[in-house]
Amino acid sequence: MFSERRKYPLTIHFNERRFERIEIDLHYEKKHSDMTDQTILGLVQLLDGQASESIIEGADGFFYCAKELYCQNKLYRIVLTYSNEDFLGVVNAFRVKEK
Repeated sequence: MFSERRKYPLTIHFNERRFERIEIDLHYEKKHSDMTDQTILGLVQLLDGQASESIIEGADGFFYCAKELYCQNKLYRIVLTYSNEDFLGVVNAFRVKEK
């Protein structure tokens, strides 16, 4: 699934599950150079205790969802994935232009 990713120890509760680490796919670096791992980890921490209303189960056995969050008065979208393992994956993260 992820070809290149960075792993960070971080305990978070999301969608009524406990995750022990965050794995960030490096895909975001290609098109969203203004993002950093630190910003993404900050967004992930904002998810602690939350749930996603729209979860899609992929054919690969992973679940996918997207959340929009405000961080420092800026709107971001973060695309997440998880399976039966103990990590929460970040597929992509980027700023969203507000309408």
